[in-house]
Formats: sequence, structure tokens, C-alpha cells
Amino acid sequence: MTTGLPLASGLAPLTAAVPVLDAAAALARTTGTAIVLLEHWTLGQAEELSRHALTHPVVHLPIRLDGALTVLGPVLRPGGRACLCCAEYQRLATAGGRVPWRSPGLALAGVPSPALAEAVGALAAELLRTGPAEGASVPGTEEDGADVRIVHNGRATWSSHRVRPVGGCEVCRPLPPDSAAAAAVPAVPRPMPDPAVLRGANSRTDLTGMRAVLHDERFGPVRRLRRAEHSVFGLTSAQVTDGRLADDGGYGRSTDFDSSERVALFEAVERLAGMRPMGRRTVLRAAFASLGPERAVDPERLGLPDPAYHGHPASRSVPYTPQLELDWVHGWSLTHRRPVAVPEHVAYWDVPTGPGPDRPRVVYESSNGCGVGNSPQEAALYGLFEVAERDAFLMAWYAATPLRRIALPDDDAEVAQLIDRTELLGYQLTLLDATNDLGVPAVIALCRYRGDNPAAPLAFLAAGAHHDPRAAIRSAVTEVVTNVHEPADRALTPGRPRAAERLRPMLTAPELVVSLDDHVGLGTLPEARPWLDALVGAGPALDWRDAWPGAPQPVADLTALLTSTVRRLSGEGLEVIAVSQDEPGVRDRLGLHCVKVIVPGSLPMTFGHVNHRTRGLPRLLEVPYRLGRAERPLLYHELAIHPHPFP
Repeated sequence: MTTGLPLASGLAPLTAAVPVLDAAAALARTTGTAIVLLEHWTLGQAEELSRHALTHPVVHLPIRLDGALTVLGPVLRPGGRACLCCAEYQRLATAGGRVPWRSPGLALAGVPSPALAEAVGALAAELLRTGPAEGASVPGTEEDGADVRIVHNGRATWSSHRVRPVGGCEVCRPLPPDSAAAAAVPAVPRPMPDPAVLRGANSRTDLTGMRAVLHDERFGPVRRLRRAEHSVFGLTSAQVTDGRLADDGGYGRSTDFDSSERVALFEAVERLAGMRPMGRRTVLRAAFASLGPERAVDPERLGLPDPAYHGHPASRSVPYTPQLELDWVHGWSLTHRRPVAVPEHVAYWDVPTGPGPDRPRVVYESSNGCGVGNSPQEAALYGLFEVAERDAFLMAWYAATPLRRIALPDDDAEVAQLIDRTELLGYQLTLLDATNDLGVPAVIALCRYRGDNPAAPLAFLAAGAHHDPRAAIRSAVTEVVTNVHEPADRALTPGRPRAAERLRPMLTAPELVVSLDDHVGLGTLPEARPWLDALVGAGPALDWRDAWPGAPQPVADLTALLTSTVRRLSGEGLEVIAVSQDEPGVRDRLGLHCVKVIVPGSLPMTFGHVNHRTRGLPRLLEVPYRLGRAERPLLYHELAIHPHPFP
């Protein structure tokens, strides 16, 4: 034994056959089995130990201290299922950005508990005893992953975890390089078991199965599940492990918490996969001028930010020129059936790019167009629905053209209940038909306050789009009513995000609108009334069956619906591009696929007013006229470029 840790005494029964080493001694050892005790250590040492074990015939069990925790495993060996490096990155990322979890120089330490030394020794013996003779993983099975034990010294408790390198690991599971050949989305048939439900069957995605694969409070990828009992629904959030201070993840809204949690976990998968590449490593760096339109999407077709805001402190982008070198990933043009490169920061909304010269960002991108499904085609279809929803909302908002009203449906009990709950708070719900040239039924739900409380928020908006107009209506109503029923203390939380006195300066200085709270909050001010009233057309409200006659058409095959929708958009001069965002473990264990859909020429949803993208999109000027909402094609200076209130 080469370490003087007090914890080592508890390992005494093992030391006859398994020596206990410190980090330096472990790195000098090239054969055999050993326990590696780390009292004061760094993430750089964790990487060294992992690389050493991968390249030498050793079996090392790392036991390290971090505050009140003693963490055992994973067992390090050639071909291991996970390594100390990726396990620690994932564990520290669950702290939510409060530690520099990607810094090799980060030093960690803790105080061992002599009283628990024997228990730690027993757990160490178990990990060494149950480890496989060969370390190769079996993707898609419960054997995919490595065991870790965590002892909480202050509470005298321990927990068992199974970790795997989510999104790859540079040390033990490096991602394969991105390539044009890997981008294809095959047009294979996807028969629908129920023509009224555009989701394939998947026995692996019940709540128990999804929770087992996704949720682990110490390692993620979903680090926390929360239920909000104050909501109009059983609202559940599933926060993902992404190492950022801001909580992010998925939300589920349903009549019971189990259903809500399952939806939240689906959304969490979508959010996580859409942040940064988790299945392939970006390798293409070039200027569009050198790639050309046959190999890549021209960034000018994606909608560029207003040059008036270049250099603004809130701007997330730099001026674009065709000679500017960017990082690119390969997508698949569903329109032309060929690979096409798109800027990495357009395909993934949180890649570590920025306004600096090393990895420039020429547009701000959100999760707009991200979809999750039981097949690539299903994920692409739902991503396309989201593109249509955001495009329809923004086109109506910026063009300030009145939309025809849709009568509140009388054949949907859930929507009727939501309307009743809203009216109890003094709000009136109006449905607007925002469907445009994309042809996907799109609905805007507008809730306006009609009571006598002068301090009540004026209005909330939300949108939905779907092949079935009833699904679009239900989606829009569900979201807007949830927002109406937010707790009253939203304006009183730290920073007072919805306080009227904080929001009013943004009416004349829109560049102050930075966060989602700013966007939504601005629409709640009385001064925003003219912006909202401009959306509501005159005339009687139409029954949804009259607004979309013949809809929805029965769907026997989902791929056929995707293909026909792409073909319709092609007739409007629009290309549909799908970028696979699959995370291999989620795909193999749950059968879930993630796709980002990009439609150059459509209006992308952005947050932070200086990041809005309305330049170079002629549809915004022409389509309202073609739809009969404007008397003539618009000029850019006639647009109502106010900060949008999209939630």
C-alpha cells in the first residue's frame, strides 16, 4: 500500500490480493489489479488514469473524494464501458454550471469518514468482483454502461449508479467523424397503426423504461424531475445535464403526472440532442465561397440578423460574408435526396461558438425545428411541424396582418375545460388561423384579459401546427392556458422578470429584450394592445371544419405524409433539410431518433430582439399579399419589427 489515506484502513482485507495505490503509483503500474485512492486530485489526473488503463493490461478501481462524497468506479480497464474522465465530467455537469466541469486543472478533495471505511471496502470488493472479464459494452442492452457507487459520508448512505459516455467521450468513446455518407434519411415506409395518431409504436418508451434509461440525479442525462402542482395541468419538468447555470430540459403538460413526466422526458431527449453534436464529430471547416451551393446551404437563405445591431453587447453573431470560415455538419436534403452541409451552429443551438474569430456564429439559433420520434422520418415530420408553427406565428406578427378567427371547438372536452379555467381568471380565448404557404394547419391562441384588475397581465399568446387542425388547436390552447395560470409570484422572483416597471423601457428600446421572460412579459403590458389587436381579423369565427375542409386526411404511412409535405413545400420554392441529431445510447436503448429540420427561407424563432432574423427572406414580404392578408407586397420598412411575445 502506497497511500496514507485514513480510508485505506477499511480496504485492509483487500490489500493482500489488491494493492491500494495513489495516482502516481497507479500510472507507473502497467499490469495487474489495483485500487487507486484519490484524496486530492484534478480532472487532468482523471484523464491520465483513464488513458493509462485503456492502453495497459490493468484493472484499476478509482476511489476519490469530493467534499462529503466518496465515489467508487467505474472500473478502468482496456475496452471499459466508461472511464473516470467521462464519469466525472457527467457527474460535475449535474451541478448546473456551478463548477468548471470541463477544466483539467479543476482540483477536488474531500474528508474521508473512518467510520465508513469498512463499508467503502465492501463496495470496492463488490465492484471488482462483479466486473466482467472483458470490458466491451453491448449497446442497446442493460449491459451498456459501467457501475459506480457513491457514499455520502455525512448521511452514512450509499447509492448505485450506471454511467455511460452520453454523447461520446474523447478518452474512451470518441465520436466518429461527420460525413456526407452518414447524413441520409432513407425514405422507407412507416405504416401507422392508427391513422389518427402520427406516432409509431414503441414498447420501450413507457414511463418506467424511459426513467430507467434517462434519469439519474448524479450522472444524468436527466438530472432532475420536478412536479408543479400550482399549474392548470400536472406540469412536470425534466432538467438535463448540460453544465450550464440556466436550467433547461423538457416540459410535460397532461391531466396526470405520470403522463406529464413521460412527455417531459421525450422533450428532454430532444433538448439534449439538439444542443451540440452527440453522435458525430464535426470535421468540416470552410467558407461558403469554397463549398458552393451544390455542397452547402447559403447562410443568406437562412435569414440574417439586422446589421444595425452588429456589435451590440446582446448580439450573438458576427457579420456574415461568403469568405468567412465556419464549422459545418452534413444534413440530408429531403427535397433533392442528397447530402448538404449546414453551419454547425444552425444545426445545433448550443455549440460552443461565439462572436469571436475562432468559431464565429453568423446567426442566433434556437431549438426551432428539433423533433424526436420513433424513427428518423417521424422525428423529421414533427420537426417540420414546429418549423411551420414558428414561421406562421412570426409571419403574422412581423407583417401585422389580421388573421381569420376560428370558433372555439365544441367537440373537444379537454379544450373546453381549459377555456373554462381561463374564463375564471377573467381571460377570453381567441383562436386565429395562421396557416400560410407551408400548408400545415397553424393556429395562434390569444388570451386577453377582460376583467377589472388593472394590474393583471394584458395577454398571452401561443401557437401550434399539425397535420390535424384539432391537434394544432389543442397544442396552442394547452400552452397559452398554462402561461395564463403561471403563479402570481412570477413578477416577484429574483430580478422580477415580469414586473411592469422593468419591462416598460423595452417598448421604446427593444434591444433591451434579451430573455424569454422579456419577450412574453412585453406582451402583457397595456401598451402592447395595438400590436395584439392587429392580429385579430373582423368577420365571424369559422368552424375548424370549414377553415380546413377535408382535414385531416387519414394517414396510412408516415413517410408518405412526410414526402408529400416536402413536395408541397418544393412547389413553393422551399427546400427541407434534415440533420440527424441522434444520441447513440438513447437511440439504441429507447429507439428514439432526433432530427433538426431546416427550411431555408422560413422565419426562424429567435430570442433577444437584436438577434431577430428577418433580412433576406422575401417570403415575409410576399406571402401575406398572396394569402390575401395584405393589399400589396410589403416593403421591409413597413414591417412591424416589434419584439415578439412567443413563449
